[in-house]
Amino acid sequence: MSYVVTKTSDHGTSNPIVARLSVQSRQLMEHFSISEKKKKRVWGILHDKVQQELLSCYDIWSQILSREKEIVDKIEEAGIQTQSHGRVATIDQIENLKHLAGSFLYSAKSVLRDIKFMICEFYETDADICKIKAKDLNYKCLKEWAEKKFGEEDEFAKLVSEDFDLWIDEVYSKRNAVEHPGGYSGYLQISNFTAAQDPESKEWKGVLPQWQRNQNQPSSITRDMQITIENILNFSEDVLVHCLRKAGSMVPVVIYEIQKENRDSDCPIRLRVTLDQEKLKSQQNGGDDSE
Repeated sequence: MSYVVTKTSDHGTSNPIVARLSVQSRQLMEHFSISEKKKKRVWGILHDKVQQELLSCYDIWSQILSREKEIVDKIEEAGIQTQSHGRVATIDQIENLKHLAGSFLYSAKSVLRDIKFMICEFYETDADICKIKAKDLNYKCLKEWAEKKFGEEDEFAKLVSEDFDLWIDEVYSKRNAVEHPGGYSGYLQISNFTAAQDPESKEWKGVLPQWQRNQNQPSSITRDMQITIENILNFSEDVLVHCLRKAGSMVPVVIYEIQKENRDSDCPIRLRVTLDQEKLKSQQNGGDDSE
């Protein structure tokens, strides 16, 4: 089966998103018992949709982070400018921060939708999963489907359930709060750079951009974006791995993780497939015993 890994904008295979969603996904699928047609459809979702939207998230995060660093460096070098004998502080802002944050959340939500559609490709004959795809139902429905189909203790069902509870639900809620402020998910407050004055020393200090949904604790926008990108990348890989394992392989194989320090900087894939020598030996011994 042939594939074309295209360079997207300024990103090639040295970017972990491209390496892991394009190159790695293609390599993983070659070892499992799914049709060539299905492999192309799944890889198309990962390469053309998941990767594209996740790179959009990456670009937005990089843009905000770069500007954030510029402002922090300026403050560290020259301090915060003040007026009215130090009573009023002036501080630079990240341009279009609210728009960028909203665009990030839109792309993140789109990625999660496309990962959900990838799961549907593996279980296209399942009426319940087809309904989830057709109506674009949320991850809570996917979580319930996985627990019903495989059991609550199944590794795939636990993956979907745990990730939904830990971070997926909040990504959806933040985006919904932007699209429908005051609705089911409430409000998302986005604060640009601000300055706070120490009541005793009267010294002004910069406060990094933060966001806060409803009464949740405010948190760093750039830090949360970085974590979200990594979470989505790991989740997309783990979902693919679980689906492939359930599909089975002609020969016993095992998927192992390459430690970060051992990854190739030109193409830093995280997962690799190799023969499961222990199972292979066991099968061979079993065959010898039966003769």
